[in-house]
Formats: sequence, structure tokens, C-alpha cells
Amino acid sequence: MAQLDQWTEDNVFSPLLSTDEEGQPEELSQETLDQVKKAIRQKVLESYHNGQAAAPGTKSQPGFFRPRRQFSK
Repeated sequence: MAQLDQWTEDNVFSPLLSTDEEGQPEELSQETLDQVKKAIRQKVLESYHNGQAAAPGTKSQPGFFRPRRQFSK
């Protein structure tokens, strides 16, 4: 999670919250917004590919235990 937080700071917050030399917030350009969108999409795609490459987990298989039937007398 720390890596995700750092990535978010670097690729999302920093471009959106940048200031000019006088410390005033810079107006967001379409280029900045496009860069942020692209970075997010790349991260999502990377995550998807990592999930596809991961070894499949153990799947739920039916157990061999079967309760005995209760017969009424």
C-alpha cells in the first residue's frame, strides 16, 4: 500500500496540485489531465496483467465428507 500511496502522490496529486513560481496554483491544462488519466490507465493495466500472471489459487473443491442420513424410527 505504501507503494500505491507514493505512486498516487507522484503521478496524480503532484501534477494536479502544482504551483507556479509565485506559489499560486497553476490552472490545469488538458495535457496535465491527459497525463494523469494515462498514468492511471497504465497502473490499472499493470495490475490486471499481474493478476493474470499470478499462479491460480486453490479453488474450492467439494469435500469428501457427507453427513449420514437420519432415519426416523
